[in-house]
Amino acid sequence: MKVRLISDGHLRGKTNMAVDEAILCAAQRGYTGPTLRFYRWDPACLSLGYFQDVSKEVSLEGLEREGVDLVRRPTGGKAVLHDDELTYSVVTGEKDLPGSILETYHRLSEALVEGLRTMGIPAMLAALERGVTSRDPRFRQPACFSAPSWFEVLCRGKKIIGSAQNRKNGFILQHGSIPFTFDAAKLVRCVRTNSPEQAARTESLLRKKAAGVSEVLGRDVSRDELQRHLVAGFETVLGWQFEPGALTPEETADAEKLEAGKYGNPGWTMERGRQQEELY
Repeated sequence: MKVRLISDGHLRGKTNMAVDEAILCAAQRGYTGPTLRFYRWDPACLSLGYFQDVSKEVSLEGLEREGVDLVRRPTGGKAVLHDDELTYSVVTGEKDLPGSILETYHRLSEALVEGLRTMGIPAMLAALERGVTSRDPRFRQPACFSAPSWFEVLCRGKKIIGSAQNRKNGFILQHGSIPFTFDAAKLVRCVRTNSPEQAARTESLLRKKAAGVSEVLGRDVSRDELQRHLVAGFETVLGWQFEPGALTPEETADAEKLEAGKYGNPGWTMERGRQQEELY
């Protein structure tokens, strides 16, 4: 299967989310085929899962002090601090990547794992213990990297990629954060905690449960190196054939509209996304 490969630079959080959705919309309309996109963030940005409550889970004062943006994703999951990282996003039709959400999540994660292993990272897929449910205390943390979900990517017991998926009208959008370095203290300063003691416990948990690829390898990893190996992983596991590309004029126009009217709109970001979706 031929897949368009887009390599973007550092963009604002609202721009990145608008571009991901614009690509999804173009695919749904039949204007484009499958796409794998890589991008970065400037300034650093805290992205919220679709259903997260800002008032309960985000420290707006902490974001201001840290100079960190805030955006709400179109996908679920917990808060992710996008800072020193490479982010990937995949848009494809369900007919081209058949299976349930869990099955397709598994296949995409296998491709990520293959790419990391060729770099020398002993990555593996998470499989939760039998009987673990969303009531487990680990899943009540506001931050994504506090606990792995099914088939997320681990190295030596630490989560190194956090992903989320959305399906709409027969098409899949999955995107995920791949930190080079993981700053647990900065993330904790951006999320809401009830006391200094809780903040310290959360930071300690994150340090035990998450890491970046540069930290795992014990050396600096460049964007080009990581992206090259991940692309090879998708080629090996899924048989995709990549063709370098860019956004179409229609996608660019859609992204600009989505950024101005949705992802840059405080009504979308500050209120629960599901309550605002009907406006767009």
